[in-house]
Amino acid sequence: MANENDTISRILDYLSGEQDEREREDTRAWIYADEQRRATFEKLRKKNMLLRWGTRVSLIRGTYADIRRRLTRRVLARRGRAAAAVLLLLSATGGAIYRHIASAPVLPVPVEEANQIFPGKPRAVIYLASGQGIAVSDTVQAILDPGVAEISVKEGGEMTYAPAPAPSPGAMHRVIIPRGGEFFIELSDGTRVWLNSRTELRYPVQFSPSRREIHLDGEAYFEVAAGASPFAVRAGEIEIVALGTAFNVSARGDGVTRAVLVTGSVEVTSENERVTLAPDQMAEFRESDGTLEVTDVDVMPHVAWKDDNFIFNRQYLGEIMRTLSLWYDVDVVYENEEVKQTRLTGDLKRYEDIRKLLYLFEQTSDSVSFDIKGKTITIQQEKRQRR
Repeated sequence: MANENDTISRILDYLSGEQDEREREDTRAWIYADEQRRATFEKLRKKNMLLRWGTRVSLIRGTYADIRRRLTRRVLARRGRAAAAVLLLLSATGGAIYRHIASAPVLPVPVEEANQIFPGKPRAVIYLASGQGIAVSDTVQAILDPGVAEISVKEGGEMTYAPAPAPSPGAMHRVIIPRGGEFFIELSDGTRVWLNSRTELRYPVQFSPSRREIHLDGEAYFEVAAGASPFAVRAGEIEIVALGTAFNVSARGDGVTRAVLVTGSVEVTSENERVTLAPDQMAEFRESDGTLEVTDVDVMPHVAWKDDNFIFNRQYLGEIMRTLSLWYDVDVVYENEEVKQTRLTGDLKRYEDIRKLLYLFEQTSDSVSFDIKGKTITIQQEKRQRR
């Protein structure tokens, strides 16, 4: 049990940013060298996201580090039992703290019911090898592409493949996610793909033995199934190649393509450059000058959408609203261009009312206000006293 407690403590040090870069590299290698440690890390990473969401909107008093220390002291006080540590860190953070968040006063949102904006939901259109398009949602559905594959759609917006015994060579499928939609696909090789709003994915029903290649326009999170052949994602003007790993790719057609690595290792290639990413790194390609830049990042804001969260950390308002407009399927109007450069911080559960986040932005900024009329959000820049 002592070893288990040490494992949890070391992973929490990693997640809270208390380790220097060399310690983080050592911890990453240590985590992925053992399947049990990797599973523990994934559980704690999701609980850490819940903690951060709570602290960021000030529903829990204190910084993340303060809360972590209080939790640790509470664990050690419980007769030194590591089992209690596991219960507290893996369950209480998602239970007691979540109850605290849920019971906190709801932010007042005095907006007419007619102006309510609803979040997105699972919906997509899948195009079969014949070109036939079929709409799918979060209800159970069976789709047959004769001689190619059987596709099962499950509740919650999940799609899985069962290729025909001898599928037509080169048979391709295409999935389009509209604004205000999302979907999950498990490809024929076992690779798991989460597709965000306004995204298109093209892929072979059966991968070739030598190379697995798909094409992405939009945003998706990949958990690549281990295999002998490399897995390649063509996105914008770059290619991301992996063997077995987890990463997020965003290619929104705005001249910038980003790949963020969560676990494992990927190679990112543009026309003129090739780089290899380590976990917690991002490759950013800019079409304007053809540069491919690698930076260290906090992966949470980039992958939070997969776990039904939005996390914005001193992000430009223009970028924030572009993300929100795709999920909530709204139009955004700016009274002036300068307001787009306002940096804001805030978190929101992906299926909650957008007005909660906009209200938070108004309360924490002295220069931004939002006006909602129907499906249009107008953003104004104004100077006022901080409330």
